[in-house]
Amino acid sequence: MEKIFSNAESRTFLVTGASGFLGKATVEWILNEGGKVIGMDLVIADKLKEMNNPNLTLIQADLTKDYEFPAGVTDVIHAAGRVSDWGAYELFYEANFVATTRLMKLAKEAGVKNFLFISTIDIHGLLGHMDETEDGIYYDPPTGFYAQTKKITEKAVREFNSDEMKTVCIRPCTVYGPGDTTVQGPIMDAILSGQMGVIDGGKYLTSRVYITDLVQGLCRALEFGTGGDAYNIVSGEKITWKEWVAALSAELGVKPPKLSSPYFIAYLGASILEDIYKLFRIKSGPILTRMRIQHAGHDFYFLPTKAKEELGYEPQMPWPEGIKIMVAEYKERKGLK
Repeated sequence: MEKIFSNAESRTFLVTGASGFLGKATVEWILNEGGKVIGMDLVIADKLKEMNNPNLTLIQADLTKDYEFPAGVTDVIHAAGRVSDWGAYELFYEANFVATTRLMKLAKEAGVKNFLFISTIDIHGLLGHMDETEDGIYYDPPTGFYAQTKKITEKAVREFNSDEMKTVCIRPCTVYGPGDTTVQGPIMDAILSGQMGVIDGGKYLTSRVYITDLVQGLCRALEFGTGGDAYNIVSGEKITWKEWVAALSAELGVKPPKLSSPYFIAYLGASILEDIYKLFRIKSGPILTRMRIQHAGHDFYFLPTKAKEELGYEPQMPWPEGIKIMVAEYKERKGLK
């Protein structure tokens, strides 16, 4: 593994959301570089406890409530937040905006030198993007409370940059890899149960990034990024939904799903479902949402041009190989042959 930090051994990195898919991988990367890590989350994952590394300290805390900022932190990687396409605006605002701005102020008061915020490529909106960079189209407001609150939070973080504490943001697309139970895990579940479908034959492009490539980009942004700026961390590979689902199906040993819906029918169905769930105040989200349909029903293809030029970011994992690794782990975890 190529080392990114020039002096990791003399730094202490606070990683929030440490129990999440990205958080665990980030903790592991920094420990491998010799840095000290304080992993903070609402619930501490068993995998973190099992690392049993003397350079790792684990703290259980709710960032939306009062907590003590740990001493000795030099760098903050803020990966915690509410990620969903369903729920009340207030929940997203509290978890994404309020918690981040509070953490950022506490970090500066504690003498932290670098603060990185995990934003999202979704702040551009979901109504169509092709070969776009950070300067591409912005549909305002973006679809969903997740992207809306991430957008205002990113703005606050970038404006908070100062000579005392550098603040920088990254905008990842959908991350995948072994252990992903949030996005690709449910997609594979749906493929195996015959419930997976695509929009308009799966012709639209989607953006993906492998987990270790995302962590590499994250660390490079923290180390080399310009204060007050934001960087797309994506693979830049052109992948259609049809190709993606077909590759997953092949590795799972089943035929690709035949179900396909025209965009307007799928969007109408999602709208009706959302209205029903809101009417009856159902807390769990519907199987289809406007956000999911917009994601799969438009080209959503971004480039990591600035990250390559300014950070030296170079994605390493070809997506067909990444899918093989991810599906192999999924099958082993599920006890599938």
